[in-house]
Amino acid sequence: MVMIPDKLFDLAFEFKSAKPWKMLHPAQFFAVILSDGKPRFCQVFGGSSGKPALWIHNSEQSVQAYLRMVHSKQVNFYSKVDYLVEQEAYILTFENKAAMAPSELETMQKYLKKRELKPSGSGFYPVFRVTTSRHRTWMYRDKAEADNTLACLEIIMKLLEHIKSGEEIDKFVLDLRLHTHDKHLSIPAVSFNGQELSNEVVDFTVGNKPKYYQPRWNDLQVARMKKAKKTGAIWVADQGPLPEALINEDAQMNEYGEAIKAPYFPEMMAVFDEASGELLFMETSTSDRDIYGNIAKCLMNTIIDMGCPMTVRVRNDATEAMFKGLCSKLHIKLDRRESIPELDDFRCDIHAQWMEGQGFTEEEINQELGKVFDDPDSVPSKRKRENNRTEMLTSIADSLVEDQSAAEEFIKYASSKGIMDKVPDMVFDNLVDAVLLFDIDPALEKLVKAEFRRRYYEDDFDDDFDDGEDEY
Repeated sequence: MVMIPDKLFDLAFEFKSAKPWKMLHPAQFFAVILSDGKPRFCQVFGGSSGKPALWIHNSEQSVQAYLRMVHSKQVNFYSKVDYLVEQEAYILTFENKAAMAPSELETMQKYLKKRELKPSGSGFYPVFRVTTSRHRTWMYRDKAEADNTLACLEIIMKLLEHIKSGEEIDKFVLDLRLHTHDKHLSIPAVSFNGQELSNEVVDFTVGNKPKYYQPRWNDLQVARMKKAKKTGAIWVADQGPLPEALINEDAQMNEYGEAIKAPYFPEMMAVFDEASGELLFMETSTSDRDIYGNIAKCLMNTIIDMGCPMTVRVRNDATEAMFKGLCSKLHIKLDRRESIPELDDFRCDIHAQWMEGQGFTEEEINQELGKVFDDPDSVPSKRKRENNRTEMLTSIADSLVEDQSAAEEFIKYASSKGIMDKVPDMVFDNLVDAVLLFDIDPALEKLVKAEFRRRYYEDDFDDDFDDGEDEY
């Protein structure tokens, strides 16, 4: 962790005392231009908009992500994760002691002792963090980050003095609430030459989308994949960031046991067979230095092992970019669709599992994901079919011994659909018990024995194996 200079702490307390959130709304953007000539885009939070905070966006991409989120028709956990992984900003917040890392707390205590100050009230401690693209918000890594934040805060405090003095606020900020449909924005900017503020304008085009990764398949890789058999399969693919940030394997630790390098958000891809719903593969990045390399490698191996699909269906820009070049080279149809319910269901499960592990309540999970799992109308048709099938199989299995017609129904259903391998373990165990203990229809007994062999014996078991009259 970089040592935070006392002057930066002084300015942080001045910022909090000025209560800028009473003058500015988070949608009121302004820019600060430092000596490097690069604009930093600023937002102030606090009051009714949450706890006091200052965001200093270090790139246009970071602001674009924010704008996409606030202009989205439905803001849910998916869009929040997408917003997080694109952030590049210095962040000043005011926290309680428990939220601070040991190194931050030690630095703060030294400052308080030097200034003869005592903590008072909730959210007393100023905390400085930085977030970079694809990485979680973390402590400052180098002196330049502290210096840049210091320079920005000095200018911001002078700007707040002008606003407090009664100068027209529109001269210094742009209220995005009044420009929700504008494609081109002119954001007021200020710079400081050591004596006075200078007013400038930063032109900003709304709607620029991030560039997504496209693998550069070399001739050898393409030649190997072209040798794979061609199939009539339709694949359904989904790619996007996972919500859980991972500590890098090579992360160094400081004397307090804190990771110096920020955890990264891994990229994930999942591919399903459209006809059966089978998950063909799900892979993530294995390092923040090679976010997509592992995914591309696994995709190639899957094609070599399972054959080229006839069609790949995707629903977002990231997945389309991953497959576009490959599909062109292998003559695979790339089918872009706005909605693929099966993928919504899959994503929901992935995010819900993570949120449950983080201590979110069921109500909070439903609200964040925009789905109510207990509501049958919200469950995609494929999951409905699977749930209905499981319930039906369970019900039939429970009545097989007493009801001969139930056994006949089960045999007919299992044989025609070929779904013995889809029977849940608990239901199948009940069937095995029924075969062992009771006089069961021979056709059903044959089905159960064949499935038992498939589940519990090697794939190459001998069909003529004598398992005894009723023994397994």
